[in-house]
Amino acid sequence: MDTKLLEVFLAVVHAGSISGAARRLDFSQPAVSQQIKALEKVMETELFSREGGRIHLTPAGEALQGYAEQTLSSWRFVREQVRRVADGEVLTQITLGSFPSANGVLLAEAAADLLSTDPSLRIKLIDTEPPANFDLLRSGQCDALLTFGYPDDEVARGFVELPLLHEKYVLLVQEGAELSTRSNAPLEAAADESWVGGCPKCSHELALACRDRGFVPKVLCSTDDAAMTHSLVSHGVGVAMRPALTTIGQRRAGVSVIEIDHGLSRIVSLVIPADRVSDPAIQALYQALRRSTQHLVELDQRGLITPLPEPADLVATAV
Repeated sequence: MDTKLLEVFLAVVHAGSISGAARRLDFSQPAVSQQIKALEKVMETELFSREGGRIHLTPAGEALQGYAEQTLSSWRFVREQVRRVADGEVLTQITLGSFPSANGVLLAEAAADLLSTDPSLRIKLIDTEPPANFDLLRSGQCDALLTFGYPDDEVARGFVELPLLHEKYVLLVQEGAELSTRSNAPLEAAADESWVGGCPKCSHELALACRDRGFVPKVLCSTDDAAMTHSLVSHGVGVAMRPALTTIGQRRAGVSVIEIDHGLSRIVSLVIPADRVSDPAIQALYQALRRSTQHLVELDQRGLITPLPEPADLVATAV
């Protein structure tokens, strides 16, 4: 299908009328109408309804709008990439899967660092968390994963884990609550509180940790969004157990951060296919993430984040 039909369709949607779209596109009104009819013929359904001289998207038209915008955006990207190659530019693209709590505080700085030093590099980011993120890596939809795991976790065969940092979990409580006066506390001190849960893997670890301490958390609300978690806690919805990354540079007013006695911790690492160990772009990404990690350690005033050493022989870490 000619993408011009989608461009005309979106012009009508955004202008709110055939005549408005015609002015935007410098077409005649009959030409715009013909293009819309041609698109409706391709889709085998009406995309607009006409009432009282005005047009409105039908349910089918509403469904098409999102796909049309995504398709045209992708097509523009493809054309730009092809143009650059035709002009002699050599481009390298890394598709990286990452999880929400690392995106803003760890990955953004690393990406900015990389892109400022390598103008030929393009980075595509995908929000994803374990265990589903490994499916993206296995299928080739991602070149690498910025992910997290726990000390007893094992890396799947055929992948290499490049460690970045070790972080502790903390307890987030509403300021003014009884627990907020303490700098540290055992997890069971919040046994009678309501809780804000996290992503499936984090919620599972919370349930196990609480079970080991003799109670079941009463989870009233769950979100994997760090800012939303802080807002919910500040409004008294419940307490939350979260990794330290969600508190560095993101702490909100009305929330106290309490260290957990003998609490959980997790490891953040870059995971790649074993055959990509020597890939210069992957190695550059890893080093940028290590520099970003060091900056986080400098911001951390409580020793919640510890950098992990770089493997002496990356090839030897392949499993």
